[in-house]
Formats: sequence, structure tokens, C-alpha cells
Amino acid sequence: MREVILKVPEDKYEFIMELIANLGLEVEAEMEIPEWQKNMVRERVEEYKKNPDIALDWDDVKDDFDLDA
Repeated sequence: MREVILKVPEDKYEFIMELIANLGLEVEAEMEIPEWQKNMVRERVEEYKKNPDIALDWDDVKDDFDLDA
């Protein structure tokens, strides 16, 4: 089974949900972000605010990706 994430305009939401139900597709509830992950992000933002030099430049980082892997 494949997973699809959709962004649906508010005025089409009910229609899409009804269509999904009629097709017998599985719908998961919206995912909650665990508090420990929120705290980790908050900590990293605070670290960055204290020392912005720790941040890496996106262009440098993306050049390190091995897209053929």
C-alpha cells in the first residue's frame, strides 16, 4: 500500500473526505508532534540564538547529499 499526503482547500475538504470514504481508503488522524520533539527544536533554536555561527549554510549541506545512493 502507498501513502499519500494531500493538501486540500478548506471548501473541498468535506467532498474529498466523502470520496475517500466511498473508495474505502484508509484515513489516519492528523499526526501529533510529541512534546519531546518540540522541546528539542526549542533547545536548538535557543542554541542558535546564543551562537548563530553554529548554523550550517544550506548550499554547503545540500552539496554533501549523495543523490545517487
